Amino acid sequence: MPLSSREITGSLKLIIDTFKELRPELMRYYGNIDHTSKEDDSPVTELDVRVETILKERLAKEYPHIGFHGEETDDLPSASGATWIVDPIDGTLSFMHGLPYCTNMAGLVVDGEAVAAAIYQFPSDDLYTAVKGEGAYKNSEKISVKNTPLDDSLVFAGSFVYKNLYSLLKPHKIGVSAPIGASGYEFTRLAQGSIQGVTKLRCHSKMHDDVPGVLIAREAGAKVISFEAEEYTYEAVSFVIGTPNLMNVIEEHYDAIYEIIAT
Repeated sequence: MPLSSREITGSLKLIIDTFKELRPELMRYYGNIDHTSKEDDSPVTELDVRVETILKERLAKEYPHIGFHGEETDDLPSASGATWIVDPIDGTLSFMHGLPYCTNMAGLVVDGEAVAAAIYQFPSDDLYTAVKGEGAYKNSEKISVKNTPLDDSLVFAGSFVYKNLYSLLKPHKIGVSAPIGASGYEFTRLAQGSIQGVTKLRCHSKMHDDVPGVLIAREAGAKVISFEAEEYTYEAVSFVIGTPNLMNVIEEHYDAIYEIIAT
């Protein structure tokens, strides 16, 4: 059963409304909440689980044929080829310490393609949204990447890039900065033109970390290059995304980058 545009926008609105409804509770514990550690030693709080559970229950009630894949709870199967992929609190460590780099994130995949997304930066009450083919928006205002000259560009890149790939970028005078460990914040900075690229290379990223932000950034004009397949898919976790100028450099060094990350 194919998903209609009404169901796409309706389920997106449900998620946005839920994120905003839960903001007061999140802000009450912002910088002041206990946590436990998951098997991979990453932190999780009661509110990570609560946000995800509420979303899952509401979507199951209103759109039972749409599947659900979250970070903290069990999946719900899809009867329509559509699944919402949710990160209830991206940047849990930032949330625990009262830092502004945390977001609520959700991305809808239909028949293997991301078609809608929302990233809510609840500390600042900023909402980023996208529907495939309709552009990217911040608080209902259209946004786009800023395709600056390379020597005025800034890329958020993890330690692997610093250690292994920085020498490839240095001759182009591209600025490289360590990310703050919250994908939603990084992708939205790219989409609104604050930075020019984000690397996801051997950083243990997962679908819920990337699917919403990649769609929003692409709808804002970003390009993406996968290092797993010829074309980027929503399941890819090894890629670089950025402005056309930056991606020309990545394409130029593709073979060298691929060789480095494959070893």
